[in-house]
Amino acid sequence: MYRKEFCIILICIVFTSCGFTPSLKIKDLNPAETKIHYQIEDSSYIARDTLRTFLKNTDQNEAQYIININVIESESAVNIGTDGSVIEYKIEVLIEYEIIDNESGKLIHKSQSRGFSNYDVPSSEYSTELVKEEAIKIAIDQAAELMKIMTQSQISK
Repeated sequence: MYRKEFCIILICIVFTSCGFTPSLKIKDLNPAETKIHYQIEDSSYIARDTLRTFLKNTDQNEAQYIININVIESESAVNIGTDGSVIEYKIEVLIEYEIIDNESGKLIHKSQSRGFSNYDVPSSEYSTELVKEEAIKIAIDQAAELMKIMTQSQISK
């Protein structure tokens, strides 16, 4: 009798304690953080503004690396109605970037990243512009996140 109860309790303890336990990361208090200066070239106001809020920029004189960024936005029709009007658009953002060592001026890495977003065309022009701006921001955020990951992996080598 006690043996069955002991086995049941043991099984319950094993099953309840073998789950995923996340390891919490304590933010590094290391002052030797990589300092990067981002130069955004020939881009729209929305792209520059979105990237400025997304990327942590440092002064060019203090930076270890300089990243030159060029943002190219394109828009294409995805869904066309029976009357010939466009119902849905696709926004594609291409970010071309170069990582340059600030001390030597040597090109470390050159690549590109892409972000995509779709938006439906509402009935008013003003709403269409607002929805389009939001879709552009989403696509830029996606491309910038990928660029940031690739940049960190290239710098850490």
